[in-house]
Amino acid sequence: MAENKEKTFVPEAGTCVPWKVKREELGEIPGNEEIVKKEWEKLEAFAYAFIWFWVQR
Repeated sequence: MAENKEKTFVPEAGTCVPWKVKREELGEIPGNEEIVKKEWEKLEAFAYAFIWFWVQR
């Protein structure tokens, strides 16, 4: 029987995939993690707004 590695989570309001979950997926991050986190959160905010735009149409 295959092991199910998918984790279920309920994202916080305003997020699709929170940094905490993405950080676990990425593993070790070479360099400054704060830069990656900051850019991820910008992308995340854009994705959330984009989805809401299409849902509200």
